[in-house]
Amino acid sequence: PHAYSRARATGTWQFIYRTGVRYGLRADSWIDERRDPEKSTIAAAKYLKDLYDRFNDWHLAAAGYNAGEGKIGRAIKRYRTEDFWEMSRQRYLKSETKNYVPKMIAAALISKNPAEYGFEHVRYEDPILFDTVVMQGPTDLRVAAQCIGVGYEVLKGLNPELLTWVTPPNAPDYQLKVPQGTAELFQVRY
Repeated sequence: PHAYSRARATGTWQFIYRTGVRYGLRADSWIDERRDPEKSTIAAAKYLKDLYDRFNDWHLAAAGYNAGEGKIGRAIKRYRTEDFWEMSRQRYLKSETKNYVPKMIAAALISKNPAEYGFEHVRYEDPILFDTVVMQGPTDLRVAAQCIGVGYEVLKGLNPELLTWVTPPNAPDYQLKVPQGTAELFQVRY
């Protein structure tokens, strides 16, 4: 969730600020939901679907996700083609975008049958399980951690969208993620 590109994209799905906001991800000095794995995944799926709806082609949708839909729209006009592979032979698209689409295809193929591609011993991680508690106002994460008997780092890890040590003061009903099974204990102690 803390990946950050030179284009100022951040999070697992590498949203730039404007696109993140367009897909409902809040980003300010307190919180950056582009780093929230759940919210950003939903936003990324919606964005990719919108790109597919616009271009009616998964290759162009993936290229648009990487380069921006405007860039792909201009490439279509410039080269008078809706064939990504034809476009990628030209100079207009950056090599990053030209390579992005084949890498996505490769990742999809490998994920369907890892052993066929030499990934026999993949150890999958368990899902991160958590409960949520609604915070009515700003709360110090150290205090929240003490309420449930975990370290501050545990709460920071579950809430990578938080940019500071406190829940956002201007977010009534902020949902703080806490380790699974600790929501009731938190409510009692808090």
